[in-house]
Amino acid sequence: MKQGKALFLAGLLMILAWCLAPQPVAACGGLFCQNSPVDQNAERIIFSDNGDGTITALIQIQYTGSAPDFSWILPMPSAITNDDIAVPEGADAAFTEIEIATNPRYIAPPLPECAEMVMADMVFESAEGGGVEIFAEGEVGPFGFVVIGSEDPDALITWLRENEYRVEPAMEPLIDVYVEEQMVFLAMRLLPGEGADSITPIEVTYRSEQPMIPLRLTAVAALPDMAVLVWFFGDAPVRPENYAHMEIPDEAITFSDFGGNNYRGLVSRYANENNGQAFVTEYAQPTANLTFNEPLLNELAQKHRYLTRLNTVISPEEMTLDPIFAFDSSLPDVSNVHDLSETTGQFQCERDAATSGVVAAVDEALRGEEAVAEQNDVLPYQPSLAARLVTGGAVLLCVGLVLGVAVVGAFMLGRRSRQA
Repeated sequence: MKQGKALFLAGLLMILAWCLAPQPVAACGGLFCQNSPVDQNAERIIFSDNGDGTITALIQIQYTGSAPDFSWILPMPSAITNDDIAVPEGADAAFTEIEIATNPRYIAPPLPECAEMVMADMVFESAEGGGVEIFAEGEVGPFGFVVIGSEDPDALITWLRENEYRVEPAMEPLIDVYVEEQMVFLAMRLLPGEGADSITPIEVTYRSEQPMIPLRLTAVAALPDMAVLVWFFGDAPVRPENYAHMEIPDEAITFSDFGGNNYRGLVSRYANENNGQAFVTEYAQPTANLTFNEPLLNELAQKHRYLTRLNTVISPEEMTLDPIFAFDSSLPDVSNVHDLSETTGQFQCERDAATSGVVAAVDEALRGEEAVAEQNDVLPYQPSLAARLVTGGAVLLCVGLVLGVAVVGAFMLGRRSRQA
């Protein structure tokens, strides 16, 4: 009976340990909420170089969950005025159109015989704060906004909290860093009567020579493996300046037997090899022949000679450096269309068959070694690969049975104890 109680307590402790384990917290470059965090699972930005020392950023963020007390804090390299912030009409549709137009496309070769066989089988509130300077404030679209700055990070944090912006303790050292770098902050919240479905892309123009994404602050709200899709309109292609510039070779693409490919997984894998701090160029072409349905995109294409798209997948713990981007006329054009129709061996079933062939060859070599040993009157035990797999499966089955018996026994002992 004591043994049964011990087993029960051990199981309970394991469950409690799992439940009490630290979980990722949320907050964006930077999203704060008064009552609940907002999970940020993707970030999309369209940058444009205005040629006068200013950059315009059109920012769209997708959210998981509701946020009636949504607020947004965005570090910026320079102060802006009320005229520098806008909510453009049709911005959401523009993001959808530009993403579809520049998505990587891989043209697969004809289905191999093995694939055919597989398929057959299956309240903004304005308030002065000590030591905090307010550069601009007002309303735009569904948002109330204020642009604030301070040489004292403690004063800035106090101002945010007094105005009911949620600042977690984990955010404080990051705000310290941005203040030390002489950044100002755009703080936004939904106006009274606006719901979370009113959240729309925001356009901000600020003085800077290079686009930058404040990922360090984004880390507090980001989900693991967050996608970051960035487009650049300018007079030259764009590359990451302080992040790695990775390439996904066409040979690494594997087509599934039912359609689709492994490209997205490869982006994540290659980015992880650089601790998440790497971008891949998915599109880089002149805008001369580009035509969009959305007027916003057509206007950008007419003003700028080049459009570049960069992509990465990054997790919060990897967001230790804000990516900076540089326009570079020496970079080659990059097409988003990859024609692999003449290649062979890139379907999953073909690669599975090749792997099976290697395993069979290894197994055959082991059998050959056994035969040689037998001829020399030496017979060491050399189980085949298949035998090893069977043995391993049997061991796992036995372990499972033992654990099952232990759990059932503990349950029965517990019942007897209660009946007694």
